[in-house]
Amino acid sequence: MSLRFPKSKPRVGTISITASTGGHYFYHGKQTDPFVMMRQAGWNFVRFRVWNNPRGAWCDKQHALALAIRAAQQGLKISLDFHYSDWWADPAKQTKPAAWKDLPFDKLQTAVYDYTKDVVAAMVEQGTPPYMVQVGNEIIGGMLWPDGRVTGNDPAKWDPLIKLLDAGFRAVHDAEGQNHIVTMIHLDRGGDNKAARWWFDNALKGGLKFDTIGLSYYPNWHGTIDQMQQNLNDLAKRYGKDVYIVETGYPWVIDQRTRSMGHVIGDPKGLLAGFPATPEGQAQFLAKVIDVIQHVPGGKGKGLLYWAPTWISPGKRATTYDNVALFNYDGEALPSFDTLGGSSHK
Repeated sequence: MSLRFPKSKPRVGTISITASTGGHYFYHGKQTDPFVMMRQAGWNFVRFRVWNNPRGAWCDKQHALALAIRAAQQGLKISLDFHYSDWWADPAKQTKPAAWKDLPFDKLQTAVYDYTKDVVAAMVEQGTPPYMVQVGNEIIGGMLWPDGRVTGNDPAKWDPLIKLLDAGFRAVHDAEGQNHIVTMIHLDRGGDNKAARWWFDNALKGGLKFDTIGLSYYPNWHGTIDQMQQNLNDLAKRYGKDVYIVETGYPWVIDQRTRSMGHVIGDPKGLLAGFPATPEGQAQFLAKVIDVIQHVPGGKGKGLLYWAPTWISPGKRATTYDNVALFNYDGEALPSFDTLGGSSHK
């Protein structure tokens, strides 16, 4: 089915599969491959991050290709998230891949183009073309620092970032073949309309061309649901573009283990009124965010992607995300898993 969601709930998630290190997943009591249960629950869209040359090779091109095959076998469409780094890229850090560290700017542009085209072309060639591609991850301050870092409103300061983004977008379209791949800009700031408008005003003034807007929305950092709703509505109307919440997360339990490991999702201070840190509260939060997206004016709210729903603790070892995944400590799908599929937990 089409991934534009004018009549049905957006049903999507970002995947971190831990089965390879001993994780097991259960759906209504039956152990199942995560991609199979996604289809069974009604999901229709998954998102894979790609790192250039990560330690241990996890989340590199080859892993993305292998996961894409598994997703496509279940009829799931794919969003591809390029970090352009060997590790996490986010508002606090946009570290170049080690192999690109000393490249002059013209060569850096070429590297972005060549790498992006290589990965997307490989996806197309194996019969799993991505539906959508993010060029950069949470790039409110730019990417590939220091070359693509942005502050202020000086067009000269924005020009390098726009050239790097353009190189990535051109590569996507040059590799797409007979497909039309949607291009996305992904910022954090789900509830910060002032910052989002600052970014898009400057980028569009500089001539950047892209298809759709993606925002991260974590209540700990990005405001209330009302602020997120106002931001989505304004951006869709102001720029005439479709909008996604491309990352979100909410705890199903307050877990002191994850807090002691430095992860703040699940700090009681970050909870929203009316949405307790319980399995039901997590599902209610997602249902509310879905409702907001569906009511963006003009049908421009297109989807919700949950960040790392499958990131559980293999062998009972705690991770920093246990209490935000869509599975409990025994690997059983929580009510929110069905909420993302447009139905209630059975």
